[in-house]
Amino acid sequence: MLFKMQYTTTTGKSVSPKGSDSLYTEFGDYITSITPSHFSGKFQMLGFQDAINPTDNNTNMLLFIDGSQAADDPNRIADFSNNAVVHFSPDLRGIQDDHGLFTNEQINFIYFYFDVLYFYQEAALPPQYDTLNIDMFNGQYNNDNITSDLVKVNNILKIKHFALISKIFNLTHGWPSAYIFGNCDSTFVFNTEGNNVPNSVNWPFGGNTMLQIIRSNKYNMVTINTPGEGETVQMTATICFNTKNLIQIYAGQDNVPYTSDDVFIYAPNFWERIIANLIIE
Repeated sequence: MLFKMQYTTTTGKSVSPKGSDSLYTEFGDYITSITPSHFSGKFQMLGFQDAINPTDNNTNMLLFIDGSQAADDPNRIADFSNNAVVHFSPDLRGIQDDHGLFTNEQINFIYFYFDVLYFYQEAALPPQYDTLNIDMFNGQYNNDNITSDLVKVNNILKIKHFALISKIFNLTHGWPSAYIFGNCDSTFVFNTEGNNVPNSVNWPFGGNTMLQIIRSNKYNMVTINTPGEGETVQMTATICFNTKNLIQIYAGQDNVPYTSDDVFIYAPNFWERIIANLIIE
């Protein structure tokens, strides 16, 4: 098998904040939405899996990024905005033959998942923010101390995603980083209480975790037919993050637009904008 990964922000479908279910109500009046001109991410893990327990030797996994790669490995970086294509030698785990290929003739990958270290974006803000010091851009988010002057130069915002999701989640038990798609019938945040939870349908990995986990049913199971003896096939994984109108702006506590207490936040259920697919050619 030959493997390549494509990252993109293009889906061919527009996303706009229409309807009450796509806007927040607790941050003041909605002002506008902006689309990043650059959007990238750095990942700890990214892959596909066909069962809930990778430690039983019967689970097939296709890991394009795994935790064993060096922290500065450029393959950890996904540049969605430039439609980057990266060639991989992924980590194949499961039932394999002597050549390191899956032995099952057909594999149903019921999960797509990733563990993100950060998303980074650059976006032009409305010109009314040119000289404003934005309150929420002054503080500590995760392990980063930021100031408005550092992340906003005139009206250009250059920032990691932590501040932009800080008002979405209960962060008492840490920042959510694991996003698991498939094998569920809705979208929800699992383990908001920070319990020590074991391997399960919502945590399909070996060992326990205390993480908050983003779960989503917005994933179509990918079925692949593995190559026969002597065959060579190319497998392309496409990961799309539709960033159109990703960042929403609200009038904040004073409910006056274009003031320092305005709220900048990812759109509701922003992870539903992510689409993953595998194609064998």
